Amino acid sequence: MAGCNFGGGQSGTGSTGGAPSGTRAVRGEWVEGAATDAESLLWIQVADAASAARVGTALDGAYAVTTDEEVFPLWLALATDDERVYECRVRDGLRWSDPYGEMTAEDWVYMIQNVFQAPDNWAGYTDQGSWQRNGEFIPVVKTGRRTFEIRLPDPDPAFPMRPILWGSFCLPKGLLERYVSDKDVEGLKRDREIQTLAYSGNLGPYTFERWNRESEFVATRNPDYYMHEAADVPETWRDAPYFQRYVFKVIPEESIRLSALQTTEITSTSIPPAKVTQYESLPSVQVQQAPQPFNLLLIYNQRANGWRPFRRRAVRRALSYVVNKEAIVDSILRGHAQVAHTFQPQWSDWYDDSQVEETGVGEQYDPQTARSRLADALPDRFGYDGGDLVGPTGQQVSLTLVYPVGTETTKTTVEYVAQAYGKVGIDVALEGVQFNTLLRKYAQNSYRGSGSPPWQTGPFNAGPRNAATSQEPWDMLYGIAFNTYPRTPTATRGFWERRGDTNFFGYYPEADLASLFDTAGTTTDDAVRQEALTEAFGVLSRDQPCNFVNFEESITGYQDEIAGFGPTDFGYGWDATTWYAAG
Repeated sequence: MAGCNFGGGQSGTGSTGGAPSGTRAVRGEWVEGAATDAESLLWIQVADAASAARVGTALDGAYAVTTDEEVFPLWLALATDDERVYECRVRDGLRWSDPYGEMTAEDWVYMIQNVFQAPDNWAGYTDQGSWQRNGEFIPVVKTGRRTFEIRLPDPDPAFPMRPILWGSFCLPKGLLERYVSDKDVEGLKRDREIQTLAYSGNLGPYTFERWNRESEFVATRNPDYYMHEAADVPETWRDAPYFQRYVFKVIPEESIRLSALQTTEITSTSIPPAKVTQYESLPSVQVQQAPQPFNLLLIYNQRANGWRPFRRRAVRRALSYVVNKEAIVDSILRGHAQVAHTFQPQWSDWYDDSQVEETGVGEQYDPQTARSRLADALPDRFGYDGGDLVGPTGQQVSLTLVYPVGTETTKTTVEYVAQAYGKVGIDVALEGVQFNTLLRKYAQNSYRGSGSPPWQTGPFNAGPRNAATSQEPWDMLYGIAFNTYPRTPTATRGFWERRGDTNFFGYYPEADLASLFDTAGTTTDDAVRQEALTEAFGVLSRDQPCNFVNFEESITGYQDEIAGFGPTDFGYGWDATTWYAAG
């Protein structure tokens, strides 16, 4: 979801640590222990990291960004003279599978104009907002067989870092055009070539072999990988990848995943904070930790099938006093996290202490204050009966908190939240579901009105509060971590604008956040951009559209023989294709 992941740590990145040195050679297989399966291989509609990771085995994407914030060309190279018009050049030698031939600029322009920029978003593209400026789609023009231009209305030096082309995939025009004219989204979903990545040709390090739902996803080394012929990349890329197969093995139970890491059944998996010391002491495992930009939120459902008082700013602010964030970070996450107060980490350049209102820490954590403020903020038909908060029916207010199963820290956190809400007289019923079910039945919208839903821009846009809801009702949700994009924070606007692509919880901001994001996204004046963004994140800290809980560290365990990765800086793992097993 604009780079979302489930709570409890991320997997797939790391640094060498104490890994042995050895010669790079193709040997063995990489087996990643995953808590959840992919949702779909139709990446146009993918909003979860698990699905994107599977697609990424067979498709490299446009380009990568290194830890030094430099663009590393994969399929595309970017060039600009004025930071407004960006020329995109398709690398020579890129080939789709038969019968689609060579990848050309025509594939990209057709895809962008007919899917990414389709006015009605017929295909349900999850990031359409990135292709707009000031309410208009960005002009994209083919200029040659392998070149096209993206013509921004204003100079934007940060454009290459934005999640618009960075990591973007593409489909061959010959495959896509079957569905465009009739806007056949169901046909697109059912297409066998799409759901088996059969069009991927030489475009990625691996080739799809099989996908056993809720069990394993297997890809085999691609002997025709285009990087083998690339002259402009380091030597380490030209023999990559260094594993015969890449396997995602779905193991929902965390304890079983960890046991599989110890017994070398799997190559890598995330490590819960409470287990870091234990696994650091194992000679067969290396544990790597790094800061990351994913914010875990306690999300309030402000749509028609959520608790209606969540729509009141004063209610949300009162509830910010209920949850002790420091207790979660120190006791549950064992210090392997940072408290969050807004939708940027405190190490971000766009975090301003003078603008951000801290919540859930110090004097801003106080159940008695929360109780008093709730009593004042709620409608007249709510009130306290002894220790219980009761609603219009005279019954205690009971809220449903949904979370993804499979991670012990997530379960412990929601149990703590339920206890904390109990202190202000609210009963919380916990409902654990598989992560894919959470996305499909609780996050995605399910329009129930007649005709087409007004201004619904994709599967994760809430739509009008009283028309589009999720398939299943819920009040709160915890366990999805959203990318805050500290390099290009205007990319987060889709979460917070009323019609944002990923505002599935139905937040209607009182402040004009859209104008602040517009200002930050179009100015070349660094001071103006800084002022607009710090004000926007200050507004979010005060509005409390969700409770910004924490930023967990990335903690991953690898077999000790894994080598080839660099220092654990923010953004590391971009070159994972070159990692190898030291012999």
